[in-house]
Amino acid sequence: MKFANENVFYLFFILIPVFIYFFYKIIIIIKNYKNFFDEKIRNKFFIQISESQILIKYFLLFLSFIFFTIALARPLGEPIKTEIEFKGIDIMILLDVSSSMAAIDIQPNRMEAVKKGLKNFLNLLYGDRVGIITFAGVDFIQCPLTTDYDAVDLILDGVYPGMLAKDGTYMGNAIRSAVERLIIDAGKSKILILITDGENTGGISPIDAAKFAKEKDIRIYAIGVGTKEGGKIPQGQDFWGRTYFKTYQGEVVISRLDDTELKKITEITNGKYFRLTNAGVFNSIVNDIKNMEENKIKEKKTVKYKEDYQRYLLFGLLFFLFSHIIPGRKVILFKNKP
Repeated sequence: MKFANENVFYLFFILIPVFIYFFYKIIIIIKNYKNFFDEKIRNKFFIQISESQILIKYFLLFLSFIFFTIALARPLGEPIKTEIEFKGIDIMILLDVSSSMAAIDIQPNRMEAVKKGLKNFLNLLYGDRVGIITFAGVDFIQCPLTTDYDAVDLILDGVYPGMLAKDGTYMGNAIRSAVERLIIDAGKSKILILITDGENTGGISPIDAAKFAKEKDIRIYAIGVGTKEGGKIPQGQDFWGRTYFKTYQGEVVISRLDDTELKKITEITNGKYFRLTNAGVFNSIVNDIKNMEENKIKEKKTVKYKEDYQRYLLFGLLFFLFSHIIPGRKVILFKNKP
């Protein structure tokens, strides 16, 4: 049997010892009562009590709490298969997470500006599947294609510059990996959104990767992040709280936007190039997708379970009620004088 909230069963570690303790105390009280008064005195001064009724009453109360706990754990019944029909396209976001994305030529920094824009972008979508591949010197599938935008939003919160094992910007490798993933997982209508500062540092040629995307009929939208003037790359803070920046051969590194290849990539794949100046660039992509991309109807099968707690709750209520109806709760009662 499956339960929606199995953690509730930890209550048994508290309830069972407590009930055992009270059961023991009841037995001791009944035993002392019988030993302290002989049968004649009990019959003369006290109302007759039934030991079996007291124990049954207590046992029913114990059963009621058992069933209440099971109901609280929400047992699940037969699985219910449902089909959700939706329209949309498959969007793979290829996000640069190299250390240069921490540059502060865009406030508060490049990465935070991108994340803010992507979160707004998710709010504009409906029915489209979204996935995220992060890349630097290597690439990693951060989130497979999904319509669960809340999950994508949560994953974005954990993305930061320099998060991958190898730094750098191997743009061509990342594009090819993203295209191969779309070929495997995506439907007919699919696009790739490349977000980077454009400074390719190694791997296969981004132009060759773009030609590969063109062969597979995948359009690439590129978003250049940064400014031509560039910005420093924070590396941390010293003891006094002062920010220090990345250096190379004693000189502070200035990361500048290089969008030459990005423009060529979009031309090759019939996509569009945007510069990240504000969140509005994502709105432009959404509008362009709606106007130019052909949506595809898809069916997504999901499995839900029927809630089956009602009968356990009913048994719990019945046992609790019977435990109060059965006489014998008061162990020692004085008779009224005639």
